[in-house]
Amino acid sequence: MNTPAATTAQIRQSMEGVVGKGNVLTDAETLMRYSHDASLSPPHLPDMVIKVRTTAEVQGVLKIANANHYPVVPRSSGTGTYGTGIPEEGGLILDLSGMKRIPRTDTRNRWVLIEPGATFGELERELARHGMQPLNPLLPRKDKSVITSVLEREPVLSCKTECDEPLRTMELVWGTGELLRTGSMCVDTIPAEEIPDKTNSDLCSTGGPGIDWWRLLTGCQGSFGVVTMMNVKIFHKPLLQKVRFIAFNSLEEAVRPFYAIQKREIGHECFLLNSYAMATIMAQGQEEIPGLAKKIPPYVLVLNLWGGQFFPEDRIAYEAMAVDEIAEQYNLAAGERLDGVSEANLRMQKMLTRPWEGDVYWKERLAGGCLELVIESGLDKVPSHWKLFKGMAAEHAIDTRHLGLYIQPRQRARVCHVEFHIPCDPDSAAEAAPVKAFQRAAFEGLINAGAFFYRPYYDWAQTIYTRSGYTHEVIKKLKKILDPNLILNPGKLAL
Repeated sequence: MNTPAATTAQIRQSMEGVVGKGNVLTDAETLMRYSHDASLSPPHLPDMVIKVRTTAEVQGVLKIANANHYPVVPRSSGTGTYGTGIPEEGGLILDLSGMKRIPRTDTRNRWVLIEPGATFGELERELARHGMQPLNPLLPRKDKSVITSVLEREPVLSCKTECDEPLRTMELVWGTGELLRTGSMCVDTIPAEEIPDKTNSDLCSTGGPGIDWWRLLTGCQGSFGVVTMMNVKIFHKPLLQKVRFIAFNSLEEAVRPFYAIQKREIGHECFLLNSYAMATIMAQGQEEIPGLAKKIPPYVLVLNLWGGQFFPEDRIAYEAMAVDEIAEQYNLAAGERLDGVSEANLRMQKMLTRPWEGDVYWKERLAGGCLELVIESGLDKVPSHWKLFKGMAAEHAIDTRHLGLYIQPRQRARVCHVEFHIPCDPDSAAEAAPVKAFQRAAFEGLINAGAFFYRPYYDWAQTIYTRSGYTHEVIKKLKKILDPNLILNPGKLAL
């Protein structure tokens, strides 16, 4: 979608009238910074970067862009990892990171209102004042937007069904510049934080008006609308908690005990890491990772026994007894120690509700970068997927000792979110190119083996949608209705 230079200049001038001249950036350094991310996807330069502070400014920018058929790519996180914020067809980057308000917290109904620029660190500090905690994914980046994480369907650490989908209601702007509020947030056009006081709505209901907007809009990579406010679930801080580890020599050995723990609803947070992934989290320094990975058991299940607001001692005692019973049943050891790591339980407990605090992200500590493959799978099928992944890595001369595995059960292990991590040096073309080729080959091998890729990132959308029947045709029709001039993140989702 090429726009003549004169038209681009006119568009820029119109944008300056909406957000102010200082918030329309066109210098080479800024454009280069926004042209790429950590995914190793091919870079594309935007024509300009526009920083917004209010929903009204977002509407103004999108109305001008829509009238001129001008591409808009929304971004709110400091670091992108899947290629979703790269402007495939140029145009402008709509930088929402300055919209940082957290205007209201409801402890009774357990929700908080946030804008797209609010990060996990900022939300954690705000909720601590109310005795609450966010529903985090595993150690998110410190500059990660909470709203971006929710829209990308990143799983939270809690396996409880009521926590699995944090989104309740939201406010968003279509590609035309029109405003929509979903669920019970739609009862009025007053500021969302005033709705509970001035209406009979508690902002909890996700339903209505019409279709199920919140499910449609998650995972769309900013190609349907721009979210400017969201109401997400939160949880009380525990009065007591205790982290336990269960070690396994093989992934197959972990399946039945894992299911047994989830069936009895043990642990508020629960997930499994292989030794390499655990080492990247627990090592004091980068140089310690390979050695520590050899000391840590091959696979480790992490359980956080959680004492909430009522009878915390009794709950912890019950959960600890249940873990011991399951461990005895399967001839396993469950304890608070982890081989090679001092005070592992206390360190892990501290991490569970916080973003990653290090300067280098945990997945990138060994080599400086990390590519991922993310699928959903029944836990019983993960061992075969993992075996295939490692086998293909060996064929591509990838060091299998440094492949990461993270399994996050959802809704008490009805299904599991599964991540395969491939460390690489993004600054070395000689290393990055083979790793990128292996990532693509592994994707094709896994999808041919029946793995379900529920987030069509990187350049995989076309392959995924060719196997989805009429799903992609329906998505195209919805795109044309909600973004008639196709300005929002063109090129993503094979649109």
